[in-house]
Amino acid sequence: MPYRKFLVIGEVFVDFHLDKKQGNENLVRLGGIFHALRALSALEMDFSFAYYAPAYLKNDIKKFGKDILGASEIYSLGVVDSAPNIFLIDHSDESEQQIYTNILCQQAVYNENLSIENILNSCSPTDILIFPGRFKVDEFLNRIDKSKYKIHIDVNYDSDNISILNGVQTIFLSTSTDSYKELFQCDTNKKLINTFSKYSIEQLIVKENRGGSWGYDFNKNCEYEASAQVCDNSTISVGVGDVFNVAYLFKSFDDNSNNLAFASWVAAEYAQFFSFNKFKQNVMLIKSKKENFVALHGVRVPWFTRPQYPIYMAAPDFNYINSTLFDNLIAALKYHHFIPRLPIRENGQVSNSSAEKDKEEVYFKDLNLLDTCKLMIASLLTNDQGTLVEIGYYKKAGKPIILFDPYNIASNMFLDKSCDYYCHTINDVINAVFFVVNGMIHNG
Repeated sequence: MPYRKFLVIGEVFVDFHLDKKQGNENLVRLGGIFHALRALSALEMDFSFAYYAPAYLKNDIKKFGKDILGASEIYSLGVVDSAPNIFLIDHSDESEQQIYTNILCQQAVYNENLSIENILNSCSPTDILIFPGRFKVDEFLNRIDKSKYKIHIDVNYDSDNISILNGVQTIFLSTSTDSYKELFQCDTNKKLINTFSKYSIEQLIVKENRGGSWGYDFNKNCEYEASAQVCDNSTISVGVGDVFNVAYLFKSFDDNSNNLAFASWVAAEYAQFFSFNKFKQNVMLIKSKKENFVALHGVRVPWFTRPQYPIYMAAPDFNYINSTLFDNLIAALKYHHFIPRLPIRENGQVSNSSAEKDKEEVYFKDLNLLDTCKLMIASLLTNDQGTLVEIGYYKKAGKPIILFDPYNIASNMFLDKSCDYYCHTINDVINAVFFVVNGMIHNG
């Protein structure tokens, strides 16, 4: 493998997880470009980094970046004033839309310390990985000789100017971000390819969260893809995409599909362990047995395929029941590009006092919706008779059923054995949906 040295450019943040604890304290760690730096270190790559951050983080950045991760050089591109660069994070597992609050971000002021030309002359990288932010990344790219370096950009971060992409080798996108949904409103991969064919880039990589990844080589005019590794004990998705980028660029294989698969394994490890040492230990194992790992199948549910598997949402979704948890589940499914079908909201709610013809009309509409959908999520918000009957109907039809029992209501063996997955959290339900749909796509 030829010598390579990475220069990572971006901001440093403090990630404060509101929903995760380490002992009695909330999980807190250096974020921003440090997620990518951990991956470079774990893969034993030669790397440097240039960053923007508030002055109070300088000592922590130097200590962790140099002493623990082993960066060759560290450069302060500039100081962020008037804002702390702290992210408050909820829904860390990305079961649904992650909630990021960048404290006082609107008043941040960027004061430049070093020029990008001086940094490049000092560290002489072969590859530059950029995570755009509120600093002027377009000016950076205009001042970099693109013929001398391989430039890779993750355009998911504070980036709405895609004209900066000309001459870039690799573009990373994530279907989980607002940038993807707002800037690239495509409903097929072909349209996505056409959007980026206007720019002189070499390859496009799309990270489709738990459904795998997809890429396109503009030089060879070919597509490639790989499955994701979905783990039951994955707890933190923050930074996982950044780790994926690095692992893909590591280029363990000549084949790009295998490189995507390798990246999926490394990213899955990052999602499971807050400890850098444990993450590095596992990455070294994957690296040493890489052919064996990439040969294992994972979950491949393409982003644009997901709407083809509508989900019947069996639940006591009545207007007199607290539906907060159920609404959160619906939002999570939509976030992952699935289509939940809601019989009561779509076909109407009846009561004992409703006319018989109205009951019959709703009944047959519900049966038709049951037959139309490809799988069921049955939510035991209460011990609802209708939900139990719908489970029996679906079981008889031979279709997959996911039981969501957040309050531990189920105590019946027949109910338990009638369902394919038994889940207590929304995260578990989302994983189960991916497993079920993956089976339907690949096993018939």
